[in-house]
Amino acid sequence: MPGGLTFEAILKELRKRSFAVLSTIDEQGGPHAVGVEYGVAPNGDALYVMTRKHLKKARNITANPHVAMVVPLTRRLLWFLPPPSIQFQGIAEILERTDEEGLRTFEEFFMGRRILKIYEEFERRGEARVCFLRIVPDSEISTYMVGQSIWEMSRRMEAGIRKVEVPATARGSALRR
Repeated sequence: MPGGLTFEAILKELRKRSFAVLSTIDEQGGPHAVGVEYGVAPNGDALYVMTRKHLKKARNITANPHVAMVVPLTRRLLWFLPPPSIQFQGIAEILERTDEEGLRTFEEFFMGRRILKIYEEFERRGEARVCFLRIVPDSEISTYMVGQSIWEMSRRMEAGIRKVEVPATARGSALRR
């Protein structure tokens, strides 16, 4: 990664994790941030979150689809330093719980499979508001300290900031949906 951070490298980092902070905007323009478990779509064009339609994040997306996400890349060593992070803005939409790509995405990772089972149990007990959030990043993803040396960062903090363009092919498949 040093020297040139690519979209593929960002996807690889995003797929290694499943926790992010999702920020939404309510009807009055107020911010709301919440921790979520996410999965990256198999083709890399979107992230999926499973939730329920009556919760604040879903209600906010209904009112305003513009969102922001931050994915902290936690470290085992040097845990006392701020974690590198990937952040982006994008557009979210609410999809039915039966959405095939959402289901495929959550079946691909351990926490996703656990979450699917939990929501299946909710549905067996009568919960009908389960849904997916499909989040499509804008054309640029920002990172901080991703793939960079701590020593370089200690000399020039701004050296940690990188911007990576989301290829038109990834954006195009998301927008054609």
